[in-house]
Amino acid sequence: MSALTIALAVLVGALTQRLTGVGFALVASPLLLLALGPVQGVVLTNIFGVATALSVFVFHVREIEYRRVLPILGAAAIAVIPGALLARALPAHVLEIGAGSLVILALALSVLAKRVPHVSAWPGQVVAGALSGFMNVIAGVGGPAITAYAVASEWEHRRFAISVQFYFATLGSLSLIARGTAPTLSSVDWIAAITALVAGLLGGQLLTRWVPTRAARIFSLVLASLGGIAVIVRGIVDAS
Repeated sequence: MSALTIALAVLVGALTQRLTGVGFALVASPLLLLALGPVQGVVLTNIFGVATALSVFVFHVREIEYRRVLPILGAAAIAVIPGALLARALPAHVLEIGAGSLVILALALSVLAKRVPHVSAWPGQVVAGALSGFMNVIAGVGGPAITAYAVASEWEHRRFAISVQFYFATLGSLSLIARGTAPTLSSVDWIAAITALVAGLLGGQLLTRWVPTRAARIFSLVLASLGGIAVIVRGIVDAS
């Protein structure tokens, strides 16, 4: 069952990422947290989030808007440190409740992004980066804070979707280093996950012709909401 759950999480996450440019972690994280727990789940989310981002980044290296990404990444890198320390100190059930709550918060940021007033460059970059870095190392969901900033700062969507792959690849790598934990998966789990990742990326490439971005986004938000709620409930049950 764990191999099937992991494969499903990675498959749907990769499909979402390929269809919308963002969303791998938002969709995959709750399912992986349910399958593997708050530590292993976040670590695996970051590993495959990095792999997914790199699969796009390598084809668009020269199109990345580094001047806009690097200040955000700098704030995120600093926020990763307290996030990782907190993740190591908290008991599992508290991490589950916290991670599930952060997924719900991330969803709210995604939905309300268009209502955020226009932000100036430096304050918005620092706040978005810090929030993204902290949420990424705790719950594996660093994308929504950056998406909210992109919308509020009127960052053209295609340029943002390409540039953010460099951000995700780097932030995910930093989060893995800060966590200092390697996933303990069986060979079957690894094969299932890698196969699902490739299938998701290729399938997403094909589905871009028929599936509207809005429909894919709504599906991913619903799935992530259910997963986030399930993680919170399990944390509450484990605490009792």
